[in-house]
Amino acid sequence: MAQGLKKVQSKKKSHAAVKKLQSRKLCKGKKAFKAKGRSATIANQEITTSKAINKKNEIRASARAIGAGNTFFLNELKESGKKELKRLNINQTKSEKKTNTLSSRLKDQLRKMGRDVK
Repeated sequence: MAQGLKKVQSKKKSHAAVKKLQSRKLCKGKKAFKAKGRSATIANQEITTSKAINKKNEIRASARAIGAGNTFFLNELKESGKKELKRLNINQTKSEKKTNTLSSRLKDQLRKMGRDVK
């Protein structure tokens, strides 16, 4: 018998495996399946929190715009946003520098062991 004349058939997938793959496909854009259970409640809480923050920010911006009359160009909000980002970056670098030094890590380990370290 010559080699390569007979085709090898691949194993067929079960009906359940095919169904599972079809039901879990993602659409273009948002996900086709939603979160369930505990993760869904956490997602809803995050959504409501972000909506409340956005509403507060819009109220603050509109109050500034109305109070300024016709001289409001969003510069105040832009400057305050830059200051806030700068403050957050400074705090982040402080915490990263503190945890990355060898002496601070050793001190933390000694504290965990119960030793008193200054």
